[in-house]
Amino acid sequence: MHACLLEYEEENGKPVPPRFEYAHDGRLLGAFNLHLDATWGYEGVTGDPATATRLQDLLTAAGLPDPELDHREVHRIALGVIERFLSLSLPRSQIVDGTLPAVILEPA
Repeated sequence: MHACLLEYEEENGKPVPPRFEYAHDGRLLGAFNLHLDATWGYEGVTGDPATATRLQDLLTAAGLPDPELDHREVHRIALGVIERFLSLSLPRSQIVDGTLPAVILEPA
């Protein structure tokens, strides 16, 4: 099974970068923060070396990281790379105007 996670943490009180993870059959293949910087203790793509390297190369080819860009633009470019890398079709109208399935996790 393939699984993608795009996690936004809104209630931390600090500017936590969104995090993307891609796994297959329970094995992490690629993960990175969408700011593509060393914030929060990690930098670049981690995970399976072959997959992480390919994904990092695609992000680099797209001009990321670029500290001069607004974080929203970096997110847009990074999500476009993810979309192409995984052959996904992210329906813009549904994402912008619709309701997407989501889970809100709260501490027990």
